[in-house]
This record gives sequence, C-alpha cells and structure tokens, in this order.
Amino acid sequence: MSLKEGIPQLVVYEEEHSALRRILSRVHGEARAKAVLLMDTAGQLVVDWGDTGGLDLMSFCSLAASNIAATATMAQLVGEKDFTILFHQGKNDSIHISLIGNRIILAVIFGNEASLGLVRLRVRKAAEDIDGVVDRIIRRMSVVDRLDLNPLCEISEKDIDDLFTF
Repeated sequence: MSLKEGIPQLVVYEEEHSALRRILSRVHGEARAKAVLLMDTAGQLVVDWGDTGGLDLMSFCSLAASNIAATATMAQLVGEKDFTILFHQGKNDSIHISLIGNRIILAVIFGNEASLGLVRLRVRKAAEDIDGVVDRIIRRMSVVDRLDLNPLCEISEKDIDDLFTF
C-alpha cells in the first residue's frame, strides 16, 4: 500500500505503538530535536515524542500531510516521481518532514542547537525501523480484516427479539 493507492486508517496496537515511541524517542535524543511526530498520510497523529505542549497537534499534522500531498503534485509537474523530504527553516525553529515508505510521515521540529545534517542522518536511520513497524501494523490489520470481528455477527434476529420481548 502506498500514498497513491490510498492507505486505510492505521490501527496501531500497543506493541507497535510502544515500538514507534522507542524509535521517536531515539530520534529525539540523537538529533537533539524539540519534538518528533509520526502521522499517517491523512494527517492523523500516530505517535509523538518530545515537547509538543504548545503545539496544535491536529493542525500541525493536517498541514504536514497536506504539504506532502502538495509537494507530490509539484514533483509530478517537474517530471519527478515524488519529493519525499521537505525542510522549512525558521529563525529559531526548523521542521524536517519526510515521507517514509510512501505511507507514513515523520516530522522533526528542531532548534538552532541541532543541525539539518544531523537530523537527516537520524531520520534516515530511523526510517527503516519505522517502515518495519508499519509493515507489521498493516499485516496485522489485514489479518484482523480477514477475521470477521464484527461484534454484531454472532447476534441473530432471535437474540434481538428476545432482548426486546417483555
């Protein structure tokens, strides 16, 4: 599944959530980042780490996903398949956004104490680990989809009638 194929909303289980938090924690420390956020391509926050206290996470994730989508279209206009890395530099803070495996977005917010090169290096190293965890999530989601886990599937009309018969 990829960005173009449309990825269903990720259902992240505790084990994978913990694995992603460990990866983001590592990126946060090694890149000297202020905050690290992982979101799906629809802009839904999956995991965050670091100081996000003053940040409107919902707006940030939505705008980051929109930024990735807009940049993908710009890439096609200039004959590129895609642009998977975006960088926004501010006076005090900068943002590095990368599309990992064409299906999940990692955003790193960092200040002047970190360098872009260090952030790029740490993101590149973490991308493979994140992609592996997302693979596990998608495999797990497909197994769950194959199982008929509809909570109402075992309820018959007789059960409903019995429930409402006084």
